[in-house]
Amino acid sequence: MLERTGFFVPGRFVAVMAFFVFWSLLVIARLVQFQVFQHERYAKRPAGAYFLTKPVYAPRGAIYDCRMSELATNVMVDTVAVEPGVIQDIPAVSEKLATLLEMDPAALRNRMRDPLHQKYLRVKRRIDPGVAARVKSLGLRGVNLEAENLRVYPNRDLASHTLGFVNLAGNGAAGLEMQYENQLNGRNGKVLCEVDALGRCFRETESIAPIPGSSLVLSIDGSIQHIAQRELSLGVERSRAAAGVAIVMESETGRILALANYPDFNCNTYGEYDMKLWRNRAVQDQFEPGSTLKVVVAAAALDAGLTKPGELIDCRMGSMTVGGHVFHDHKPYGLLTFLQILEHSSNIGAIVLGMRLGEERLYESLRSFGFGSRTGIDLPAEAVGRLREPEKWSALSIASISFGQEIAVTSMQILVAINAIANGGYRVRPSVVDRVIDSRGASVRMKAPERIRMMRPETAAVIGNAFEGVVLRGTGKRAALEGYRAAGKTGTAQKAERGRFSKSRYMASFIGFAPLPRPHVTILVQIDEPKGAIYGGEVAAPVFQKIAQETLLNLRIPPDRSLLTLNGSSALPSRNPGPPE
Repeated sequence: MLERTGFFVPGRFVAVMAFFVFWSLLVIARLVQFQVFQHERYAKRPAGAYFLTKPVYAPRGAIYDCRMSELATNVMVDTVAVEPGVIQDIPAVSEKLATLLEMDPAALRNRMRDPLHQKYLRVKRRIDPGVAARVKSLGLRGVNLEAENLRVYPNRDLASHTLGFVNLAGNGAAGLEMQYENQLNGRNGKVLCEVDALGRCFRETESIAPIPGSSLVLSIDGSIQHIAQRELSLGVERSRAAAGVAIVMESETGRILALANYPDFNCNTYGEYDMKLWRNRAVQDQFEPGSTLKVVVAAAALDAGLTKPGELIDCRMGSMTVGGHVFHDHKPYGLLTFLQILEHSSNIGAIVLGMRLGEERLYESLRSFGFGSRTGIDLPAEAVGRLREPEKWSALSIASISFGQEIAVTSMQILVAINAIANGGYRVRPSVVDRVIDSRGASVRMKAPERIRMMRPETAAVIGNAFEGVVLRGTGKRAALEGYRAAGKTGTAQKAERGRFSKSRYMASFIGFAPLPRPHVTILVQIDEPKGAIYGGEVAAPVFQKIAQETLLNLRIPPDRSLLTLNGSSALPSRNPGPPE
């Protein structure tokens, strides 16, 4: 013990005072370090460390048919999200969630322990309502259900190749869903929450509302689409064919009223189908058109003044040599008029007209009809086709091309070309979207028809008369309608196989329009690789007849009274099979 002038200072007190002085100096030093030397670093940290951003999903725009019936829409579903930082027993919670959500418990546990996801982790999106109810009933702290939009297609497979589908990430991955992704996909909003040290949100500091996507109103008519799909599927199955395409176009404008591919798929469960079935054959597949192209050659020769409707053309009894190769007709014809060449689909007649045009003019005529370039339809992955420049042609090319070989086209290209006969000589730009509307229904963009004159109306009228002869007297008798005048052209093309034309694989087609004299619709039907009967007049024309008949009735186009007897029965000739192409 020490005594100094009345003060008593124990050694323990000195030690305590020394400790507090040292601790105070250490705290001051750290404050100086944070506030002075590391000020900028920690000034930026609160936004990331003490705030949590949660997304608010924007609804995707709907897709309607021309009558405003929903073809694609959204339903609200739940997504499971967790805040691992506030969960006290991660192993137990991950086990319960994994059992309900059919997930691997160990994998979920590791994700929840990841330091990067302590504030927010999306566990599983778009769960079933029943599962969502069971998750909610658990009452687990830090486990949340977030509302999200799920894309659904009420009519399942209706117009599946036109609509496409939305993938698991919520993005359009095929068809119009992909083509119009920027318009359909809205802009997500967000909520900014202030969180405590345990990562719990206790106050919303900022909120940005989502912006819904725009919607599409199509030219597709749901009723006509159903008719086309039904009759096409029956025709393909009846012919034991591999596939088929049917398109219904408004003749004057190019608006597509129906576009069917068979086989098709359910847009809601697209992942259960082979990816090959997602392909839109109508705009992506290329093929040699065969005798359908004779119409283009004949129209070009007539429009150029190189022939006349009543001219007699020597078809040389079905045999003609060009470039050292002998070309044949399916039947030995002698003298045929220009119109009869089309009615009977003469190869030799088409070659004679093609040679009158010559290589350069034939090539330019094919280009003017739209071959060798895209039609511009608003669907993804449209093929260009194949049309070589004349300098790349062989001595046989002008003859081969004249009846549809050595050239590749798409279904949409050949439909647009033949449609020019129906509408008086105009090439139209086909389209499936009429307008884009915002969430309030106001138009954002309107689709205006695009037309280019490519032949004289007199030429189109003459070819149209010949087409009617094909239905009345030629190869397309099975396409005749009840109460309406129709016109069209059959086609039967051999398919290429390892560089040669197959002896067993064909593309049978019929392209026609009705009603005459002012056609309203132009319809293409193709049956790919039919078994047994192979000719377009036998397998494709009857499908055209069914689609056209019901389409005209659906559109409430009155029948031609001159074709009906007093008792209402048809006065048209019987539909006996015409001669083969």
